[in-house]
Amino acid sequence: MKLKRIAVIVCIVTAAFTMTGCWNYRELETLNLVAGFSIDKGTGGAGYHLTFEILDESGGGSNGGGDGGGSGSGIQTKLIESDGPTIFDAVRNTLLKTDKKLYFGDCKAVILSKQIADEGVAPLFDWISRDSEPRLTADLFVSEDATAENILKQCSPVNPVTSYALDKIVADNPAYISKAPYMQIYKADDALKKHGQSLILPALAVDKTQNGTPPKLAGTAVFKRDKLLGFLKSDESKYLLFIQNQVNGGLLLVNVESSSPDITLEIKRSETKVTVLSEGRSPKIGLSVKTEAALGEMKTTADFASESGITKLEQDADRILADSMHALITEVQNEYDSDIFGFGSAIYQNDPNYWNAISPHWDNLFKNLQVVISTDVVIKNTALTQSNVKARD
Repeated sequence: MKLKRIAVIVCIVTAAFTMTGCWNYRELETLNLVAGFSIDKGTGGAGYHLTFEILDESGGGSNGGGDGGGSGSGIQTKLIESDGPTIFDAVRNTLLKTDKKLYFGDCKAVILSKQIADEGVAPLFDWISRDSEPRLTADLFVSEDATAENILKQCSPVNPVTSYALDKIVADNPAYISKAPYMQIYKADDALKKHGQSLILPALAVDKTQNGTPPKLAGTAVFKRDKLLGFLKSDESKYLLFIQNQVNGGLLLVNVESSSPDITLEIKRSETKVTVLSEGRSPKIGLSVKTEAALGEMKTTADFASESGITKLEQDADRILADSMHALITEVQNEYDSDIFGFGSAIYQNDPNYWNAISPHWDNLFKNLQVVISTDVVIKNTALTQSNVKARD
């Protein structure tokens, strides 16, 4: 009994020593909390120029965009800039300007300049994935603007922290508009290692049509391996996401009685299946897209109250969707020659041995790849009893 009591006391004392707190605990006042950062080429084209958006709870900061984007908010931001021959060196060189180390545990966005992306993004992932602080779930973007730094200098109209605003916008995009890919660091890293599929990243631009010039999603940055080739517009990006089975919502515009869209369908759900139809010297890919939608808006006098009217609308939507996907595939084959759709990956998953045989020639095969598209748009709700407004004769 006495030995049992001693053993219990020893266990309690031992546990007390292991529960004294976090081993690397640091006071927030000693850190600069990084919300996001941009990567540009360094001065003279050598090394890197990094700009960090820092959370400033004192309320005295500014993100360089007029009023700092934080009017009436307890949290504002400030920018810290630093240069170095490597990413890590540029990060540490901030200590030449401030006595607080950077903390990346809450970093939501990493923005790359076009010049950086042109030269290749793979080396940039090394420090991010090797260091213990940066989260691999941070969003990756490519700036269409002159510099990536300029994106962080703009004000979001809805959030005093530009990086957090961008994180929310791109995360909500697949459910509401589906006009840009949602790519986090770990997904981008996986894409670079994937057989038969090139990297894509969401593009950013400055909206000069609004006061304060807020940053906005501007489509898709197209890569071949890890080097930037160009950009797809927002509407083109929607059909890219259809092909990649990444559409969870958004709108599908259909023209019925005119050359411009006069019907708007709201996408409720969509599923795309990619199949390998044939192999040999000329592989063929099949795309099957099934989409459920609701009638969201109509600017036409056409009658969609009848079953035949709905069937005709579904057929028009099928045609628009298939034609738009075909047009995008042809454009990418001719202008970029980069398999951003993942057709090569589908072949690899279907038959790894066949992929190993054709992969050295995939660039040429992809250029002439035949893709058969089947679409099936089903309209589940017309809401015609709720909105059927017509002008009096």
